[in-house]
Amino acid sequence: MPVSLETEWVLIVCGLIAHADGVLDGAEAERLMAMVDDRIPEDDYTEWLSAIGNKAELEARYAALADPPTDQHRAILEEAWTMAMVDGSRNTDELVVLTRIAERLGVEPMQLEFWREAWTRNEQEFANAVATLAVAVLGGDAALYEDDVSAFLDMVERLPTSQEERERLAGFASAPAHDTGALARTLAGMPRSRRIQSFAVVAPLVSSSVVFEQARARFVEIGRAAGLIDIEALYPA
Repeated sequence: MPVSLETEWVLIVCGLIAHADGVLDGAEAERLMAMVDDRIPEDDYTEWLSAIGNKAELEARYAALADPPTDQHRAILEEAWTMAMVDGSRNTDELVVLTRIAERLGVEPMQLEFWREAWTRNEQEFANAVATLAVAVLGGDAALYEDDVSAFLDMVERLPTSQEERERLAGFASAPAHDTGALARTLAGMPRSRRIQSFAVVAPLVSSSVVFEQARARFVEIGRAAGLIDIEALYPA
């Protein structure tokens, strides 16, 4: 199966963002590898895995890319914006690359700034919802079990938000959420794809939890309340 033009754009621009400061750190490499895993067919996997680690090759592929349809511009730029936050902050080099990509796509600076403000709000809401969901399913009304804390903190470190916000969310481990109804309503207000993504981030923590049965039951209950009536099929035990 050929790789779609949109997928090529997303992988290439995210790779360019990751290489922008001259250092491809562990979090960035992990994110890029996960994107290749999710989006690239097996026959092309090795080729793309090699490409994302090579800045010169990415730049050559970027120069040769056909322009994507206008209705894909925002999604492509949002993926790049999210990639820039993987290591906990966005530096000037990354923002320069993002701006240049937007210029090539013909996106006006004011439009890009408007989108960036919206993406930042969405990031914060997503990160808060995911951290709240994690402590709700792992701990219920109590603080997390000690053996679950490490996995929770590792998850928080991978959330697309600022390091300051990650430090705040890490404190949820000892201050669990009590209002699961409010949490379910917050999740239900997200687009279905975002809800699925939220539960996908938390699902591995449930699988490894020291109280798996209870955590699984809470995971399913909150998922259904959030409108994912197929939660058990999406994430089999």
